[in-house]
Amino acid sequence: MVRGGAQVKHNLNWIIIAAIVVVVLLFSSIRIIDQTEVGVVRILGKVSENELGPGLNIVVPFITSVIKIPIYEQTVEMKEVDAIKALTSEGLEVTYDLAVQFNIDPTKASSIYSQLKNYQVWMSSRIRSSGRDIIAEYKAEDLYTSKRNEVQSELSRKLSDQFEPYGINMKAILIRNIDLPDSVVQKIEAKISAKQEAEKMEFVIQRESLEADRKVIEAQGIADANKIIANSLNDRYLTWYWIQNLDKHEDVIYVPIGDNGMPMFKNIE
Repeated sequence: MVRGGAQVKHNLNWIIIAAIVVVVLLFSSIRIIDQTEVGVVRILGKVSENELGPGLNIVVPFITSVIKIPIYEQTVEMKEVDAIKALTSEGLEVTYDLAVQFNIDPTKASSIYSQLKNYQVWMSSRIRSSGRDIIAEYKAEDLYTSKRNEVQSELSRKLSDQFEPYGINMKAILIRNIDLPDSVVQKIEAKISAKQEAEKMEFVIQRESLEADRKVIEAQGIADANKIIANSLNDRYLTWYWIQNLDKHEDVIYVPIGDNGMPMFKNIE
């Protein structure tokens, strides 16, 4: 009986160990991926081409690792000590902040990890290089005018050509906090102010010219109307017109001076 009880206890221990092993294997094989991420699978150091989608995923335990890569819109920012320093086409040094918004194509996450691994570091070096190259094609004042949008669009195209083949999709580029020497800023602002003043004067001249044309047209219309009225006047019409207006004048009397003559009116105090 003692030997039988020991055997049962021994078997029970093995059952407990087996259950623990099963639980460990089960938990080691489960990977949960958030909806904002994609899982890159690496088995014995080799990256699989098939990514793990959102939800519960089963993998081979112990030999499989899963790298989670966000697929929501991200931003690489270069500001303050990391701000970009560049030279304009005139050779002036300019410092500015740059923000690049992008997202990862979920179907290319494994390829991005295999080729770039730390893709944000890789992106930052190319953003900085392209940011300097683009500024070198423009003048300092272009960054203070509507041409800033042109600079941003050109930089966006250049980065898209480099990033999109890897599966990194560009969303937006923002240039902010442009820093130039004070003397340069004052000259640019004076030039912009002078240009605005010239445009204002041009508008005033155009407005006055249009007003003059309007007055000429109005005068011509009055002259033509008077000519038409003068040609239509005769004694009978004038007589009828004055008679029609007698009711409007309570302090006048009508004195006829002939069959075809004009009526005469006399004020009555």
